[in-house]
Amino acid sequence: MAGTLMAALAGRKPLRAATVDDAPVAPWQIAVHAPQILPTLTFTDSSGDERDLISFRGQPAILHLWATWCGPCVTELPALAALAPSLQKSGIVVIPVAVDHLGPQKVPPFLARLNLRDFTSFYDTRAGISAALEEQSLPFTLLLNHDMQEVGRHAGPVRWDDPDAVASLRRLLA
Repeated sequence: MAGTLMAALAGRKPLRAATVDDAPVAPWQIAVHAPQILPTLTFTDSSGDERDLISFRGQPAILHLWATWCGPCVTELPALAALAPSLQKSGIVVIPVAVDHLGPQKVPPFLARLNLRDFTSFYDTRAGISAALEEQSLPFTLLLNHDMQEVGRHAGPVRWDDPDAVASLRRLLA
């Protein structure tokens, strides 16, 4: 918690959305690397309870930062929501985190308008995760192994509807 809180208090560049020049990549194109230990990253759930990545330890995960005001985020979100159940069946958890300042008030009605009522998002209203990771781009995706160590990252949109998405992500997170 301290790492995220300290990062949130530090001066930083504002978050920026990817542009139309940032072409979406297929999941298999996300660069992977040796596992890296992350700072403590915290976010809140729909009840306002604080969560961290450690609570997801034991299965690989995709941490995905997005915002309602980010055009590329909004474009890719339905495909990620559609893919999430298949990933869950494959043992991969999807952790979407909205960085909207008014997240709990703004995100649920926004998801309802996109017909994504069953897609639950977490919230980081102070953008502490982005600050802790020194990443200002949205959408932003981290691939995490079963110990919640970073094994891949991508700043920009991902083609979650790629036909080989599940198989690719299983390979990348193995």
